[in-house]
Amino acid sequence: MTKILKIIGIIILSLVITFLAAETFSLYHFGNYPTLTTFTYLLFLFGFITYIFFSLNYIITKKIQKEKLGIKKIISIILFFIVLILILTFIIVLNYDFLNYYAIANSAPIYVFILVRSLEFLLPTIILIIIGLILLLKK
Repeated sequence: MTKILKIIGIIILSLVITFLAAETFSLYHFGNYPTLTTFTYLLFLFGFITYIFFSLNYIITKKIQKEKLGIKKIISIILFFIVLILILTFIIVLNYDFLNYYAIANSAPIYVFILVRSLEFLLPTIILIIIGLILLLKK
């Protein structure tokens, strides 16, 4: 029962912090209808904040129970944190490129920019996810 309450508490706290951060950084203002890009920003910001809280909860629980936290677990937690940062950065950069394409007439079509930026950000992200999963699953 306490695990369920912790999970619900973390999710509610993450939602509150997500909307406060969105209001602070002018990503979303209360009362407006969010666009798809704004919704994506909010979703990944929520996932990012929730991941931080769950990681901290995991580390604190292990320290309270005086269990050893292995170096593989710490590295995988850090790798997944970097993955979330890369995905959030990818969304921001892709939106910037999309807006820049319409602001300035470029000779290349927009899908070329999207493809190059996708490979630039998502390939290292996929590699980090694979490394993190191997570290977690390898005994």
